[in-house]
Amino acid sequence: MRVLQSLALVASFARLLVNGQDACKPQDRTFSTEQTPAGKYQPSSVFMNPTSGLMSSKFYVSIVNLTPHRIKLENTHSYQMDTFDFGDIPQGRGRQNTVKYRNRIATQDDAGEAYYRIDGTDRKFALRLKGTGPAVDQRSVTVDLSEMNLGQRVYKFPGGESSVSLVITGSAKYGFYASIRHDRGGWMRWIYNTIKDRPIRHLFLPGTHDSGMSKITNKITSIGNSFNTQNQGINIYDQLRAGSRWFDLRIGSVHDNDNANRILGFHTLHVNDETASLSIGNSGESLDEVVSEINLFTRENPGEVVFFSLRYLIGRYEFPDRGPIYWNTQLWNDFLSKLRGVNNRCPDLDTSVPFQNQPASYFMDRNDGKGCVIFLLNGQNLRGVPKESVGDGLYAQNRIGLKDHWSNMQSTDSMAPDQVNNFKNLKRGGNGDFNQFHIAQWLVSPDALASTTYGLQAFALQQANPTLYWAGVSGMSPESWPNVMMVDYVGVQQKDQTGWNTLSAEMYWLGVGMNLYVISENCDVNKWKSPLIKARELELAGGEEWNGIIYANGTVLDHPSPELHPGHSSVLRNGTIFANGSVLETTILNPWI
Repeated sequence: MRVLQSLALVASFARLLVNGQDACKPQDRTFSTEQTPAGKYQPSSVFMNPTSGLMSSKFYVSIVNLTPHRIKLENTHSYQMDTFDFGDIPQGRGRQNTVKYRNRIATQDDAGEAYYRIDGTDRKFALRLKGTGPAVDQRSVTVDLSEMNLGQRVYKFPGGESSVSLVITGSAKYGFYASIRHDRGGWMRWIYNTIKDRPIRHLFLPGTHDSGMSKITNKITSIGNSFNTQNQGINIYDQLRAGSRWFDLRIGSVHDNDNANRILGFHTLHVNDETASLSIGNSGESLDEVVSEINLFTRENPGEVVFFSLRYLIGRYEFPDRGPIYWNTQLWNDFLSKLRGVNNRCPDLDTSVPFQNQPASYFMDRNDGKGCVIFLLNGQNLRGVPKESVGDGLYAQNRIGLKDHWSNMQSTDSMAPDQVNNFKNLKRGGNGDFNQFHIAQWLVSPDALASTTYGLQAFALQQANPTLYWAGVSGMSPESWPNVMMVDYVGVQQKDQTGWNTLSAEMYWLGVGMNLYVISENCDVNKWKSPLIKARELELAGGEEWNGIIYANGTVLDHPSPELHPGHSSVLRNGTIFANGSVLETTILNPWI
């Protein structure tokens, strides 16, 4: 009886909290409707060319503010720059800031610094631009967050007229976080109290396109290579650590050229048409590798929800010139036996409720709190075999109401507006709530000549991914956002630099910040006051405090001297221009550290 009375008291107290000071109230909203200046897309016809790109003198630094505080520009100074345009970043917005060196051949003196303050707090940070020569890799920006106890990072620009991006989330009450490094792998478990009661359709999840194509393994003989067929730079395990929770996996069986009954293994594939007489493309990770990497991640990071959308599900000969091999019962069973090796699958889910309508906790609490790995099968190529195995945790893709939007456009300046226009009018919460799960594919689809000439990696690093942090963010709000933001080359900032310490964490913190801040400001979705403005936060906020330095080559100093600030201009030279337009008439020591 006493237990029941205690439970009743707890329930009453919870209702009081929801109806009282801890309830989400529209008047507490901080998300800004202010529009930042329109950004510029990299002109692909010119600067995708490595030769002309190397001689570029214009670059961008995009800042995303996923906090309830305005990020205010306090001052700038620049020397031998034609353009040094930085500005405030309103709450919930992204701004592309522009830098143009006066000379194509930069010198040690070409430099500029922008100083920011988090409004309403004592937290400050600086951006330090430096040029030491004519090439792109001799132009860099140091993101100095040491006054926020978040460390420093030196970035090189990935190409001509390209961008470096910075995402900041958190708050003075919750703690601040920034994208110069990743935090714990299990970000969903970390913010469990914030997202547990939200249906899956009210979450934002980072995702990856052609997720298994982090390498070229030549299990089929075709003309696909790392330039035109590889879509990721890191494997499934590292994509998970980098924040991804939705995976586009295209699985095929590979068969001996002379004996279709001899199976050479199951592999991820990327081909132009898996059912064509002649398929052009290549193979990536094996299914065995994928299974091992999933298990490693979930063992280290229990409590996450991870979706794998499985396509193709068909066989091809080693030389894929004789059409497809449709799976028979034996192939289907072999495939099932592989996936049964994945730990923390979720068999026998309630299929009477579309998955997008289940709360996040329904999945996160399964397997004794170890979370859920959910396989969704696109069975269009499955003939005469089952299209799901509910008892094994493999579900037909229509168990979740999907809207998957692929622009199929070759340039970012066409793709980005198309994607934004497709998701910005999705109403979330209340009457007329968009009741499906929307996937935005933030990627370009260059033709065979362009992709083979420049590489899909260059299109991702120089064009598509950077625009997400001003054009994409500007299209999202507490009332409209996609459920999955799918990208190529997640985490990679510099071409072919895929060591963990060389990766950048913009997508990771975009995922955290969208759920913690932007979506939390929609009171029809989030019944509780935003965790970023509560007087006391119940979740365990943040990881270990770190105030080190990460250099562009991945070298890490965990405990640098407090006086060490890479890229800092120790003197301001005669001719230095400040934010208010005044010009320095004599060389002085730099008063800003």
